[in-house]
Parts: sequence; structure tokens; C-alpha cells
Amino acid sequence: MPEETLKKAASSSNDNPLSVTSTEQYRTAGDLIEHSRPNATYFILLAISSIIVAAGLLLNNAAIVIGGMLVAPVLTPLLAIGLGLAIGEITIMRDTGFLLLKSLLIVIGLSGIMAILFGAGQTGFNIENDVRAAILYFIVALASGAAATFAWTRKEISDVLPGIAIAVSLVPPLSLVGIWISQLNFGAARFDFSVFLLNLFGIVIGSLVIFTLQRFYKSSERIHKKVMSE
Repeated sequence: MPEETLKKAASSSNDNPLSVTSTEQYRTAGDLIEHSRPNATYFILLAISSIIVAAGLLLNNAAIVIGGMLVAPVLTPLLAIGLGLAIGEITIMRDTGFLLLKSLLIVIGLSGIMAILFGAGQTGFNIENDVRAAILYFIVALASGAAATFAWTRKEISDVLPGIAIAVSLVPPLSLVGIWISQLNFGAARFDFSVFLLNLFGIVIGSLVIFTLQRFYKSSERIHKKVMSE
């Protein structure tokens, strides 16, 4: 009887998509921290993504913009912030926050330079300026953050990550900010930056919810030791 009970408990755990072992939690945290480091690879990919997205916006070509979104590595640091919030790890939030600030300046700067060099023209990628659109963008970001976190913790579905990168709008609004600033259109730049912030907060909150439901806080001490040792 005890053996049958243990088998049923194990089966129940496997059937629960939110059930994650402490080993999987530690592995996920390690992967996220590793992929959120401010190294040369990260900044090269970010610069390439910024140039591609800016070119797509200047050409009014959605396919090019989508291609640039696939290259952007910005999603992972946001998930790391969600992890830091879920386990109360200030070091992760601080370091990743600085990385995101640098990323923001790089995207805006490169996009502004592209607009100055090639002319902004009349971009057709203006984002709807109303409450309904803002709420919908936030909902998409919230769902994307939850889905991306779930994919990181369940490696068998990690192939959905490129699709999530397309769904969430992070680099395009920042690119538009750079383009508008180069044209001294600060009103439009302010709105697109607010769209970026909505996406940022939506992703972080969605990620935080999944990490909390998966009880990552139970591995907080072990993750903290890993962070401090690096």
C-alpha cells in the first residue's frame, strides 16, 4: 500500500504542469542568470537587433521588424527580474536592472543614429494611442511573460520561445523612441516609451506569477548561494 501511494503521488506531481522539482528550479535559475550576463555576445545581439528593427521601421517593413525581434536578447533579463522578485534576491534585480538600462540606451541611441543617417520619413508603425490599446498591449506582455517563464522551467516546450519573442513588443517601441527623438518629436517618443514600460511591467509580472506558483521561493537559499559564489 505505501508503494502504491508513493506511485500515485509521483504520478500526480508529473501531471501537474506547475510542479517543478528543486533541481529544476536551481537549473532554471542558473540558466536565466547565465543568459542575463552583460557580456559581449549579449550586446552584439542587442546591437544587431536594434539596427534590424530600426531599418524595418524606417522601411515600414513588418517582416524585417519581426526578424529583429527574434534576435533581441532583452526578454531573458526581464524573466531574471521576475525570478529575483519571486525569491527576494536583490542582487539579481539590481544587476539585471543595470543591464536593462544600458540596453535601453543602446537601442534608443542606435535607432536615432539610423534615423539621422537615412531619414525617418513617415513610419507606418505608429502605435494606437488609446486606453484600449494600452490594456491590450499589457495583457499580451503579461501572457508572454508567463509563457516564457513556463517554457524556461519546462525545457520540453522551449521551442515556443521564438514565438513569444515575436508576440511581445520590447525593441520596436524603444526604436521608435530613438527615431522620434532624432526628429525632435518628444510627444510621440514619450508615448512609445510608455508602451515599452507597459510591456516591461507586464512581462515581469507574468514571470513573477509563474515563478511564485511554481514555488521557486523554496529554493531561494540555494539560488542565493549560487549568486554570491559568482
